[in-house]
Amino acid sequence: MKKSLISIILMSAMSFVAGFIAFTLLLARFGHYPAIVSVGGGILGGAAVAYTQYYHMRMRANIKAIVREFNLTSDDLAAITGERSTNFPIYRGDLALVIPKRRWGSVEKKLQAWAAQQSSTSQRPNIKKR
Repeated sequence: MKKSLISIILMSAMSFVAGFIAFTLLLARFGHYPAIVSVGGGILGGAAVAYTQYYHMRMRANIKAIVREFNLTSDDLAAITGERSTNFPIYRGDLALVIPKRRWGSVEKKLQAWAAQQSSTSQRPNIKKR
């Protein structure tokens, strides 16, 4: 997970730079704002883009970690989330999320609830009544 977190932060930083440049140029060239306003808007726009990128990549990493931990198949994911199994193709052992990013949050929430339920049922002590 440490390597995944480093790549998520690196991608977010690159998204910040791209967003900063795009927003600064848009505000300076097309909005005809002064340099300080366009740089400030570029910082805010870049931060928004970076946060969105970080949020989506973190959700994707969490979903893939749960799938890898429990060795889930496309049919298992479809049964847990209520989606179609074609939305979760697994190529060469890696999950490809085909569903729109707006639904990743609900999928992650359902998978985390399922994983918590599986963890709690498997860790119960086996106490036999006499």
